[in-house]
Amino acid sequence: MASRSNPDHGVRDVRANAFDVLIRRNGWFLAAFYTLWTVLAGLLSYARVATAEDMPLAWPEIVIIAIVAAAVTVGVAFPLAFGLVEGMPMVLAKLYRDLVRQEGREEGLEEGREEANRAWETWNERREAAERDGLTFTEPPPTRNGTRKENSGKFDN
Repeated sequence: MASRSNPDHGVRDVRANAFDVLIRRNGWFLAAFYTLWTVLAGLLSYARVATAEDMPLAWPEIVIIAIVAAAVTVGVAFPLAFGLVEGMPMVLAKLYRDLVRQEGREEGLEEGREEANRAWETWNERREAAERDGLTFTEPPPTRNGTRKENSGKFDN
């Protein structure tokens, strides 16, 4: 199996284990996994002991129940921990990027409106100046979407 080695060992945004958890998040993953695993195994063990037909159970029976519960809950705790440690930051980062992108889009639209208004204002000033001077103004108006560059003004005598 080829290893994913990184020449810069200081980089922590590298995925380098079988679980594909970022190296910088391994501690969080292990903490979340063991916490979830312990809670789930404890709940399952408690439920099994509390619903046992023969009360009280002997310690060996309780230990066997706990071992079985621990084995069963690994398959549940692992994806939950992975989802918490990798999925949540990924989803939150996407939401944040979309929010920033939307804000940038709104700012861009506002700047575009301002640019279009300036183009129309300067065009109108040149038109009014031509009328005051008695010249024929032949410059076409700026386009509505503001994509056409302002002309320097075309006057005919």
